[in-house]
Amino acid sequence: MKRALVLGGTGAVGSAVVRALRERGLRVRFTFHTNSARANELAALTGAEGARVDLTERATYDGFLRDVSADPPAVAVHCAGASRSAALEDLGDADWDRAVELHARSSFALCRALVPAMGARGGGDIVLVGALAPGQTLPLPVHLAASQGMLGALAMSVAKEAGARGVRVNLVALGILDEGMSRAISAERLDDYKTFSALRRVGTAAEAARVIVWLALENTFMTGRTVTCNGGV
Repeated sequence: MKRALVLGGTGAVGSAVVRALRERGLRVRFTFHTNSARANELAALTGAEGARVDLTERATYDGFLRDVSADPPAVAVHCAGASRSAALEDLGDADWDRAVELHARSSFALCRALVPAMGARGGGDIVLVGALAPGQTLPLPVHLAASQGMLGALAMSVAKEAGARGVRVNLVALGILDEGMSRAISAERLDDYKTFSALRRVGTAAEAARVIVWLALENTFMTGRTVTCNGGV
């Protein structure tokens, strides 16, 4: 049975990805950090296996990746993310460090561990999930925007090295959804988003998961790219 790893499986998008992958017949392992109740519920509902891992705690996370790379999955999806909304002058070094660690460094570590391991097994797919496409100018918190901005360049550069090993690496840049981190967005910002969106609405986690799972399971010739899934903003 084909296997998949989903980082951040208890988030809105992560849990939708876990469900979608299980519906496609994959054996799924997902990580969570603090929400053990949701992890247990997701495991019971889908038959996926949960693992408590703090992606910002390097020793623990890197040890987890070493174990995973010993018998690598065919698919790895990085859906983990979190951010507090704050103005520039209200952000501290701890906010910056956590955002970079959680979004950028953990994605780098995932690629570093799994690209050689997947390549040795004949190839695979890594899909990173972010919130910023190149060239976009969005009113995101500074620490979130900076850490998310690293992901497109990471996917592009890793894909150049990974391609010869049969490993594809892509990024899905999501727009505002009707759940998850998007719930922290003000009503005024939501109205602006809907006004400038081609579809005049926010998206759903299920819609995001369909794009992610397509990249993970159906795509065979696209790599190093950022796929924007934001309703046409």
